[in-house]
This record gives sequence, C-alpha cells and structure tokens, in this order.
Amino acid sequence: MSTYAAADTTKQKLIQAAGALAAEVGLDNVSTRAVAEMSGENIGSIHYHFGGKDGLFEAVAQDAITGCAEKDFHAVIDELNETSTPADYAKAIRSIIAGEIEGLFCSDRPAWHSHVIYQLLQRDDVLYDLFRKNVLEPNMGQMCRLFQLIDPRLSEEEAFLHTTVMKMPIFAHANYSKAMQERLGVDAYSREYLQKLEDLLVKQALLVLGLPED
Repeated sequence: MSTYAAADTTKQKLIQAAGALAAEVGLDNVSTRAVAEMSGENIGSIHYHFGGKDGLFEAVAQDAITGCAEKDFHAVIDELNETSTPADYAKAIRSIIAGEIEGLFCSDRPAWHSHVIYQLLQRDDVLYDLFRKNVLEPNMGQMCRLFQLIDPRLSEEEAFLHTTVMKMPIFAHANYSKAMQERLGVDAYSREYLQKLEDLLVKQALLVLGLPED
C-alpha cells in the first residue's frame, strides 16, 4: 500500500470513529483519546492529519454533509418551469421524497451521518456555517423555488413551511431512529414501512398543493 493510500485510510478510520462517537455522545463530548482507541490509530495521528480536534470535527462534518450537499432533486427541479403541468409537479414531489428516504435509509452512508447533521443544526460555530453554506441554503432555495413554481402566490415563508412539513417526518425517522424502531419493535425500518412513509408524505403534499395523484 502506498504512503498516500495508507494516510487516506488512517484519516478515514479517524473520521468514522469520531463520527460514530459523536452520534452516541455528542460532538462536544468526544475526546481525541476515545477516537484513537476506537479507530485503532495513534492519538498523534489526529494532530498529524487534522491539526487537532477542531480540524478532525470539521472533517467529520464535511463527511456527513457530502451525502446531502449534492442532491439529485436539484436536477429534478431545474427541469421544471412555468409551463410544467400539475402532473410534472406531482412526479417531482414523488421523486424528491423517494430520493430523501433512499439516501437516508437505503444507501451505504454511515448511520452516524444523520445524527451528526442534526447536531450541526443546533450549533452556532464554524461547523454550522459549513452546513449552512453547503446544504441549507442551496437545498432550501431549490425547494422554495419548486413550491413557488407550483403556486406563485406563495411567499418565501409559506414555501419554507411547505418544505419543512414535507421533509421533517423523514428527518425525524433518521434522528430518532432508535426510539422509533424500539416503538415498532424492529431493528431497522423495513422496505414496506419506508414505502408507506413515502406514499403518505406524497399523498399529503399533493393534497395540500392541489395536485393530481401521481
């Protein structure tokens, strides 16, 4: 293995360990010693590769947001315009909801990603700024554009409300997965359950927006 490949492997092991610990105990409660122990790496490697704990946490945040910074739904919305039909809008709503569920629950992304993202939203520092710039602003901008295409009478505030009402149940299933899965008596959401979640959210959104069933 080349020196570069070995270094990259070490960095990834540290990031994954720090992310998993952050999901369990919170970013502010993760120690470099615990990260080193979980990753099986020397504690000095954290300083060597990231310059210290702050640099490691920035790398953890960047890893967590990468999966939701480049959304396929941006392309879906970019294909719409003022001449799009209600059926086109309904199809886009389905595609966005299905994609969000697929990305969170049916991909190979680490489970800790969603928990760290939830924590980033609660912060007021460089980590939040990183998330806001790369995820919140572009994603919310695209979603508000979609709802205002569907109904030009909607204000920015109303379009924002539509976005949160449509997406928050999905995020809640990720952020509170342990409690929800315990309530359901399962170790993970089944495909059937996730399909029911998708169908319910799509039906709700189309009904509120006055769009035809897809």
